[in-house]
Order: sequence, then structure tokens, then C-alpha cells
Amino acid sequence: MPWGDDALRSREAIKQLFREGVVYHGEHVLLIARHVPEESRKVLFVASRKVGKAVRRNRAKRLMRAAYQRLTSDSMKAGLHLAWIARSSCAGAGMWEIWTEMQGLLNRAGVRAERAPTPGGGHMSRTPRRETKGRAAPPE
Repeated sequence: MPWGDDALRSREAIKQLFREGVVYHGEHVLLIARHVPEESRKVLFVASRKVGKAVRRNRAKRLMRAAYQRLTSDSMKAGLHLAWIARSSCAGAGMWEIWTEMQGLLNRAGVRAERAPTPGGGHMSRTPRRETKGRAAPPE
């Protein structure tokens, strides 16, 4: 994959991940993680038909891939197999929601440092913009 992690493609490795991995539940995505010390970090993105038709499934996988790309760093451990599974609400969620949830799941799984940098250099920050032209700024 373009950001350095390999895709998890082996049928046997995927079966073993689903059988032996630890599941972390989120509102929009599930994370299944398994430590495999002798291998490089590999990742799998899944969206079943429960998510919706092909357009919604593709959107969900695209959102998960983009959020994961912004989360990967040298602080993540090697020797991991990760499966990200979209829930039906994933395709309707925004990028910020998916990113924050995936960050929380990775922290709960213990595969990265607790503090992560803002995604993409801060272009996704949630600081509200204020319109002060012609009226007073709202109280905080």
C-alpha cells in the first residue's frame, strides 16, 4: 500500500486473524488485531453487504483507508495483522469521526503511542470558525 503497510491477502492468515485476534468495538468500525512478531505489519479493510450496496461499501473502505493512512507512523508496532471492519454507519460518517474512532481503537489495542499528531498536519481540526462580521461573537 502507498503508506508502507502491506495488504493482508493470504486466506490462511485472514482466517487465523479472525480466529485468534482480539476484537475492539467502535461505533462505526471494528478492529481485530493479532500480534505476529516474525512478519511485517499487514492490514485488511472489510465492508460486508450489511453496509449497503457497492457504492456505500466502497465509500466505507475508502474512508477507513484514508483515516488509517493518516494514523500510520513509526510509533506503531511492527508484527501486527489488523482488520478494519466497517459497520453500517461507517459509510454515512465523516472523515473526522472515522479518524478519531480508529485512533481510539488503536490506543485501546495498545499498538501505538497514546498521543497521536493531528491528521494531515491539522487540516482536519475541529476548531469552529467564527463569523464576527456584523454581529458579536458567540459566548464560549
